Amino acid sequence: MDSLTERRFTPEDQQAFAALSGDSNPMHMDAKAARRTQAGRPVVHGIHAVLWALDAAGDCLDGVGALTVRFDRMIHVGDLCRLRLERRDAGRAQMAILVDDVAVTRIDLSPHADRPLPPVEPEAQSFALEARADAFAAAFPKASTALGPGFLIDLAGLSKLVGMVCPGLHSIFRGFSVTRGAEATGSAMRYAVLRDDERFNLVTLQVTGAALSGTVEAFRRAPPTEQPGVDALRGLVEPDAFARRRALVVGGSRGLGALTAKLLALGGAAVTLTYAVGDGEAGDVAREIRAAGGTCAILKLDVRQPIAGQIPAGAAFDQLYYFATPFIFGKRGRSLDPALLAEMMVFYVHAFYELCAGLREAGPQAIAVFYPSSVAVTERPAGLTEYAMAKAAGEVLCADLPRLLKGVRAHIVRLPRLQTDQTASVQPVETGSAIDEMLAAIWSVQRG
Repeated sequence: MDSLTERRFTPEDQQAFAALSGDSNPMHMDAKAARRTQAGRPVVHGIHAVLWALDAAGDCLDGVGALTVRFDRMIHVGDLCRLRLERRDAGRAQMAILVDDVAVTRIDLSPHADRPLPPVEPEAQSFALEARADAFAAAFPKASTALGPGFLIDLAGLSKLVGMVCPGLHSIFRGFSVTRGAEATGSAMRYAVLRDDERFNLVTLQVTGAALSGTVEAFRRAPPTEQPGVDALRGLVEPDAFARRRALVVGGSRGLGALTAKLLALGGAAVTLTYAVGDGEAGDVAREIRAAGGTCAILKLDVRQPIAGQIPAGAAFDQLYYFATPFIFGKRGRSLDPALLAEMMVFYVHAFYELCAGLREAGPQAIAVFYPSSVAVTERPAGLTEYAMAKAAGEVLCADLPRLLKGVRAHIVRLPRLQTDQTASVQPVETGSAIDEMLAAIWSVQRG
C-alpha cells in the first residue's frame, strides 16, 4: 500500500471551497456553530477531501467512469490527512484518506458502474451550481485534466446538495456512487428522494448533473440541543430555595451548565456563569435569567489557560458547578491516545483543582462543589477510554479535596447519558431527564 501525499486543511481552505461549491454550512465555517453539533469543531467538506485525493491520484484516474465514496468519519480542520493507495488492478483503484492511521474516507475508482442507474424522475427538483470551470481547473488541475472540470463541478454540487439543500443544514454526508457522463458543464443539478428511512434518519437521493448521475446518502443529524427556558422551569423550585447562595457555574453558557444556572437563579441564588468562546450564548442565558427577576453575571474563563488571574479579586463564591469539558467523541484510533488523555486530564483534574484552590484562596467561606462524572467510568463505552480514565481520576481528586483544600467538599454524580449537543446522535437514543438530574445535583450540593 503506497502513501501518495498528505496535507492539513485550514480555515482558509474551508472558505475557498465554500466559494467554489456553494456549501457554506456553518458546520464547516463557524467554530462556535460547529461546537453545537456532534462534530464539536469545524469539519472539512467531505467532497473537498475527495477532490484533493483525486487530484493527487495521478494516472489512477485513467479510464475512470464511476466513482464510489464512503465517508466513515469526519475530518476536522487541522487534522493531518494522509492519502493511501490500497489497491490497483484491472482498471480499478481503491484509495483511503487516513487520519491518525484510521481510514476516514474510502474512494473506489472503476471504469463503469456496477449496475445501471435509472434516470431521475420527472418530478425531481433542482438547484443551482457554482459553474466556474476555470476556478475548478485552477484548484484541481490534474483531476480537471483527467476527468473534466464539469465532472468536478458536479461533484462539488453534491456537497451543496447535502449541506445546503437536502437534507440541508442539519445533515451528515454518508457517501455517494456516481457514473461519469460526457464532459459537459451545467448550471444546475436535479435530485429526487428515493428513500427516507426514519429508523436511521438516512436519506437516499438520486442525482443528475451535466457530467454525472448516481445516488447520494446522507444522515439527518440532530439540530443543536436547546435546554428548557426559564418559563418552562418556573415552579420546579421555590423562589427562595437557594437564597444567599453565590454560585459559579463553569460552562454555564449552554447545555447542562445553562440549565443548572437557570434552576439556581429561579431558586434565588446569585449566579455567575462562565464561558470560554460562547460569549453570545452566555449573554443570552444571562438576559433570560435577569428578565425573570434573577441575578446573573458573566465571566470569561478558559480552563485551558492558567486559572490564576482569571478569577476576579475578592470573588466570594460558596458553590461551584463544574461543567467544563472538551469534545469527548473525537477519538479515532484503537490504541490509547496519550495526547487525548492529557487534554482530558487538563479539563477534569488539573484545571478543576486549580479553580477550587483559587476560589478557596479568594475568601474564607467554605465551598460546596458539584463534579459531574459519568457512567462511562464503569460502563466503558467504546472509544471513551481516555475520557473514562480522566473522569475516574477526577473522582479520586474530589474524594480527597477536603484533605487537600480545607473547607472544600465535592459532590460527585455519575450522570447517565443526557440530551446535549455532544451526546446527540444520528439514530434516536433514549436519554435520561436533564432537569431531574440537575435538580437532584443542586439539592445534593445544598445538603452538604
